[in-house]
Amino acid sequence: MNILSTIVVMISIGERANLTNYTYPRLAEWATKHNYNSILLKKAYNPLKRAPHFNKLQVHRLLPNFDRYIIIDDDLLMSANAPEMQEVPDGYLGLCKDAEQRHTEAEHVEWTANTGFIVVTKNSLYLLDQAYEQGEYSYKCGDGSGKGIWGPHDQGILNDVAFKNKKVYELDQRWNYQPILDYFIKDKGWDKWKSSRNYRLSYYASLLSPFPNKNKNKISSAYGLHLIRGNYPKFFQRIFK
Repeated sequence: MNILSTIVVMISIGERANLTNYTYPRLAEWATKHNYNSILLKKAYNPLKRAPHFNKLQVHRLLPNFDRYIIIDDDLLMSANAPEMQEVPDGYLGLCKDAEQRHTEAEHVEWTANTGFIVVTKNSLYLLDQAYEQGEYSYKCGDGSGKGIWGPHDQGILNDVAFKNKKVYELDQRWNYQPILDYFIKDKGWDKWKSSRNYRLSYYASLLSPFPNKNKNKISSAYGLHLIRGNYPKFFQRIFK
């Protein structure tokens, strides 16, 4: 693949400078290092008036004629040490697992993909179009079984479309590591995280500890930190190299 035909797109619709002041410069630095084009896309292309998240599925309409698109949420912080993007077979969507894997019941979805980091080749763009046309997933499969797919807005429907077409390629989880979700899902759960300030502080304290621990190790090995439920991008900017 001609690396000059790759564009890295961070989608950030609305007033989101509190995030992109930290996340986009690092994304652009990574793209430049590997000779990719990059852009912070503020202009919406959403003719069907979907939720803002659906703009991710139509970036190729605003930015046509690239062979590969790497589409990234504006709350994802790239590592300066992230390598060249791994190859995704043409015609497939490259996606990482969501930290939450317990709630998807739809039998055709082998695992729940998070849509904060998407790699799409020109021959798989039709999958984005299909998901966009179908719109918000109603937490029910098209066969009426009522077995849902975890994730709001674009996530449920993109999982539905991509897995039904058998065109999902699993990326290395390090591209889209969701540290806070990973922590509370595997520990005391969302309710504890939401209700207990001390519980939240204990996690952040572990990241500042001078001693090795599993939370620090997972972050240090990541290529990208997806700051879902992370209200302090400046903090992660400081600790994540």
